[in-house]
Amino acid sequence: MNGESAGHSFTAARIAAEMAKTNDATEGFDDLSEILGRLAVRARELVDADYAAVATFDEAGSLTRFVFAGLDDAAARRLGHPPVGRGLLGDLARRSRPVRYANLQESEQFTGFPPGHPDMCAFLGVPILALGQTIGSLYMTRARGKEPFSDDEEVAATVMGLQIAATVSTAMARERQGRVFRLQERVQIAHDLHDGTIQALYALGLDADVKLQTAASDETRAILAEVVDRVNRIIRDIRSYIAALEAETPETAPELVRDLTFVIRQIVPSGVDVVTNLHAPSLHEIGARDVEDLVYIAREALSNAVRHGRPTKVAVDLRQTADHTILTVQDNGVGFDAEFVQPSMGTITLRTRAERLGADLAVMSVPGMGTTVRVSVPRPRSL
Repeated sequence: MNGESAGHSFTAARIAAEMAKTNDATEGFDDLSEILGRLAVRARELVDADYAAVATFDEAGSLTRFVFAGLDDAAARRLGHPPVGRGLLGDLARRSRPVRYANLQESEQFTGFPPGHPDMCAFLGVPILALGQTIGSLYMTRARGKEPFSDDEEVAATVMGLQIAATVSTAMARERQGRVFRLQERVQIAHDLHDGTIQALYALGLDADVKLQTAASDETRAILAEVVDRVNRIIRDIRSYIAALEAETPETAPELVRDLTFVIRQIVPSGVDVVTNLHAPSLHEIGARDVEDLVYIAREALSNAVRHGRPTKVAVDLRQTADHTILTVQDNGVGFDAEFVQPSMGTITLRTRAERLGADLAVMSVPGMGTTVRVSVPRPRSL
C-alpha cells in the first residue's frame, strides 16, 4: 500500500498548480450536479486514475449523489442505477481519513461487483469534510494490472478533498435553500390561485348563470350556457393544478428515479397495473430544477391518465441514449381526439416546462387505445 509511482511525484509547486486547475474547473458554476461532474473529472486527472467518482452524503450518512468519470455510456447503461452507498462506498461516509488499497477486493467492506462492472483493483478514497462532518468522498480506482496509488498521490488527493470541501458544502446548502424557496413559492402560488383566481372565476360563473336564467333568446342562452360550462372547466383545471402544487414531495434534494417512484405511488390508485422501467445511469447530468420539471411532467401525465383515461394499466419508462434522456408515460385508457380537446392549464404548464428543459414533447393519443406522453431532454455534450 505504500509503493511510489514513477512519474507521479507531487512537489509543492505541482500541488499548487493542480489546486489552481481544480479552482478553474468549478469557477462560475452553481449547479451541484455540474460541480460534482467536473470534480470527478479532475480527481481522475489528478492521480492518473482509470475511473473516479464523487459522492455526497446527507446528515444520516446516506449516499445522495454519485457522479462518475471514466465509464462510458454503454458501460453505465449496462450497470443500471448508480450505487446506493453500501459496502466500501458506504464505509467511507463514516471515515474522516483517506483509505487506500492495492486491491480493493481485499477490503472487508467489499461486497462484490455487479454484472458488467469494470474489474477495478487499486483504490484510493478521500473524505470531503465540512465542519467536522463527512459530507462527501472522492473515489479513484485503476484497472487490474495497473500500479497501486502512491503516498504522493494520496497526499495530492487529500489536498484536493480539503480544497473542494467549501465549494461542495456551499453548493449543497444553496441547493437545499433553493428547494425550500421553491416549495414555499409553490404554496404561495396555490394560495393565490385559490383565494384570488378561483373566487373571481366563481363570481363570473354565477353572474353568467343568473343571466342565463333570464335570457330572452335561445341564442343568448346557448352562449351563456357555454360560458358557464367553460368557466367550470377552468375552475376544475385550476383545482387540479393547485393539488399538484400542494402535493407532498420528498424534502431532500431532488433525485429523479426516487421522485418518479414517489409520484407513481401517490397518483396511481390500487387496481391499476403499473409497469416501470427506470434505467438511466447518468442522471447526475440533470440539475435540481430540471429534475423538478421532469417530475411535474410525469405527475401531470399520470394525473390526466387516471382522471380522464380510466386505464387498467400505466407504464413509466425512463432511459438514456447517447444524446437524450427520455421520459415516457403511457396508458391503455380511452384516449382522446386532439382535434376536439381544448388545452387545459395543466397541459399548457406541461409544455412550458418542456420548453424550459429545451426538450421535445409529444402527446399522442388514439380514441380507445390510450395516450402516450414523451419528453426527450438533450444530454450535455461534455462536462
